[in-house]
Amino acid sequence: MTPEDLEQIRAIVHTELAGVKAEFAGVKAELTAEIKASEERSQEFARDLQTEILTGLQQFARGNFARMHTLEGNQADNNVRLAALEERVLYLETRRHPQ
Repeated sequence: MTPEDLEQIRAIVHTELAGVKAEFAGVKAELTAEIKASEERSQEFARDLQTEILTGLQQFARGNFARMHTLEGNQADNNVRLAALEERVLYLETRRHPQ
């Protein structure tokens, strides 16, 4: 091989390598764009899931709050009735007249 042949081979390899680098850069840019789009879709999906979970918890809490409010009201009524009964029993046990 002559130095001119080597120079031609180097030029061909250099040209081919430049083409491969350019093609690689294009593929890299496409992959980067696809990955970014995928990340954005994943984040949006995660936000939607969080919203659905929070909405479900809010609906559950609203129903539970109403139930607990009813129970607490009934409990207060029961406490008043129990206090009245205890007072009547105390009067009977001590044979005092109600005041």
